[in-house]
Amino acid sequence: MAPDMPFQHSRILLSTGIDMHFVHLAPSSRAKGTVLCVHGFPDTWFGFRHQIRALASKGWHVIVPDQRGYGETSAPLVDAAKYCQEELCGDMCALLDALGLASVVLLGHDWGGTLVWNMAQQFPDRVRAVASVCTPFFANNPAKNPWESMRKNPGRFDYQVWFQSAEAEAELSADPYYTVKCTIRGTGSDDVKGFLEGADPSLVAQAPTVKGGLLKGFPPRARCPRSEILTEDELRYYAAQFSRSGYFGPLSWYRNVERNWRWMCSRAGQKVLQPALIVTAGRDPVLKASMVESLKMKDWIPVLVHRHIEECGHWVLQEKAAEANKHICDWLDSLGEAPPSKL
Repeated sequence: MAPDMPFQHSRILLSTGIDMHFVHLAPSSRAKGTVLCVHGFPDTWFGFRHQIRALASKGWHVIVPDQRGYGETSAPLVDAAKYCQEELCGDMCALLDALGLASVVLLGHDWGGTLVWNMAQQFPDRVRAVASVCTPFFANNPAKNPWESMRKNPGRFDYQVWFQSAEAEAELSADPYYTVKCTIRGTGSDDVKGFLEGADPSLVAQAPTVKGGLLKGFPPRARCPRSEILTEDELRYYAAQFSRSGYFGPLSWYRNVERNWRWMCSRAGQKVLQPALIVTAGRDPVLKASMVESLKMKDWIPVLVHRHIEECGHWVLQEKAAEANKHICDWLDSLGEAPPSKL
């Protein structure tokens, strides 16, 4: 069970065939609208645990599902194509239909950020406003296959090439407790120091496809310290969720780069016109804050607000929850009210 938190857990069988688990919390007074939170990799609804109550206290109805392949939601184990963005966006539309929601505010992190940007482009009538933490908007270029580019020159995205392999799934699934210990970490000085003291820096720095594993060079299980952003109970809950769902589904989100590109080509050149927010983190090693400028996000998203948290890594919603919540809530305050859901 999740550490004790005052959230309601529900399940719903979607028209897509997915049995979806989600957590929700209503405000104490009339809701201003609904915020649908979309987690990324390697995460579950639990990655938004510090945001749910904060957003509800500001008058928002908050819904956070376990995405397809994660936690207590269905995890198809045969076809990686079942985890393409078209299918995943279909789940979100089906969830909105089932809950009687015409449109919502979307809030995503990591892969969830990619999904909410895609929802805003592909299904603009379902998206009242859109916010992403860490993940920038990548404009689709029909003339450039991103998978071909990544294979030739993966750079800091090399781990995504490694994730195509069966070896990656075996590595991460071998010991979910250890995998979570290694992958969900903060960037505080004590956190980093404790981790590096047990690691092999020469191996940690190597690309996963070169060293043959994401976790090679990391501290062994017995010497790997728990991150300061997780309690022991929280770490064990995460591990239990990945023991339940496995890693085929989560890794399959990475195994559809070309398929996703072809689908998104249908909306190439289309701007995101909804009110939008991006929150970047100064110590995210992959999704760098500079990408907001280099990808010309403000050209593609005319009503974009950019907020930044410098002393923070990729897990900003957990590492700097109070600062992230303030940025998100301040932005939400600029939005009007919408009809309530059936929940």
